[in-house]
Amino acid sequence: MGKQVGRQQLLDRAIGLFRAKGYSATSIDEIVKACGITKGSLYYYFKGKEDLVLAAMDQVHDYFRTNIFSLIADVENPGAKELEAFNRAIEEFFSCHPDGCMLANLCLEIGAADALFAERIHSFFNDWRACYLAIFARKYTFSSASTLAEDALAIVHGCILMHRINGNFAPLRRQHARLVDLLAREGAPS
Repeated sequence: MGKQVGRQQLLDRAIGLFRAKGYSATSIDEIVKACGITKGSLYYYFKGKEDLVLAAMDQVHDYFRTNIFSLIADVENPGAKELEAFNRAIEEFFSCHPDGCMLANLCLEIGAADALFAERIHSFFNDWRACYLAIFARKYTFSSASTLAEDALAIVHGCILMHRINGNFAPLRRQHARLVDLLAREGAPS
């Protein structure tokens, strides 16, 4: 008989597996084995693998919204101090989760066009981009700030992917320093 594992514990283990192995390579059998439960216990909380991965995506997004995005989104006129705190929070998160960003990994595996995942993937990355936009909009035109925000998101996620590949955090730290430097530049367009 399986042991007693609650919904949250099951979800946490599944997130780790989805982050490390991807959606396709993570089976229900593997999830229940990692939790030490029966399939019936998993199905008590989730209709199936799709329901579980959607809940996992929501939990990751909620974590970022509450603990990372809020460092900028909840501040009126965020600046360099908020960007530095945001950068530190990202570095801390990914130092604890070296398998990378679950939503980015799913996007690479399945694609953002997949109807099942698209809305959640787009929402997560739009929220992240909005944080950069809020920072850069203070100093740059909206058009320039939008471009900087899109580029920052792309480069930061490239650095997160490279950290997953080679374990080197230096590129992410350099990129974070460059983002802060963009705010400190004299004569930046306003």
